Amino acid sequence: MKITTNIPSAVIGDVHGCAEELRELVEVLQETRPGIRIVLTGDLLTKGPDPCGVVRSIRDFRQAGVDLNSVCGNQDLRAFAMLVRQSTGFKTATTSKADRSLISRLEAEDLIPATLDLLSETVDRVQTKVGSATVVHAGIRPEAGIAGTTTHDKIHLKAAGGAPPWWQTYDGRDGLVVCGHRPVEVPVRTGDADQAFAVNVDTGCAGGGHLTAYVVEEDTFLSVESRQIPSRHRGGHEVVPVRVESKVPDAGLSV
Repeated sequence: MKITTNIPSAVIGDVHGCAEELRELVEVLQETRPGIRIVLTGDLLTKGPDPCGVVRSIRDFRQAGVDLNSVCGNQDLRAFAMLVRQSTGFKTATTSKADRSLISRLEAEDLIPATLDLLSETVDRVQTKVGSATVVHAGIRPEAGIAGTTTHDKIHLKAAGGAPPWWQTYDGRDGLVVCGHRPVEVPVRTGDADQAFAVNVDTGCAGGGHLTAYVVEEDTFLSVESRQIPSRHRGGHEVVPVRVESKVPDAGLSV
């Protein structure tokens, strides 16, 4: 485990409308690591029980001085486009039931303007640097690197046809990359004991898993249980990631 004297930073996986878990995890991080900078991996509002609470929580934490931002997820793009269309007169009857439910919840709590502000900022942040890590929602194409991966792939990338996920073939050449997007039972970390290459920190909170943070400078994970399960205990706890051996290309091969 690596400890530095720098300002600590953490990446939290896909929130998906889980406001109580977000508040709990951020509060634990703030209490244990004062001044920590936090980046979310996107997909802020959909699927979970309390999108309004997520909007309010992010606003409240920021007003309290917490450095908290999010990169753009595919669901953020979709929700933002839907809200823009709705605000310009697009009839919500032609959208899905889930979309109409999100709009009605936000309207009921007068949060459409605040949500538009939050998402308009979020969709412009395809990637960001936090500590030594580059954060994107979905990942990168290992053969292309960060610079060569398209914006679309950084937001939407998924392995096709039984292919391994991107982190299994990424050799760390562009430094540490942290993502969400693809739910995993426990966080995934590739690399070696001294240096992480890739981290997936989406542990399926909206589906009853956990909401997990990766503390970059410490190379550790902190998690809270989802409130979508019948029994849980409060407070963050350290979790052990799945450690995947990266498949680094042979020196004689071009990539």
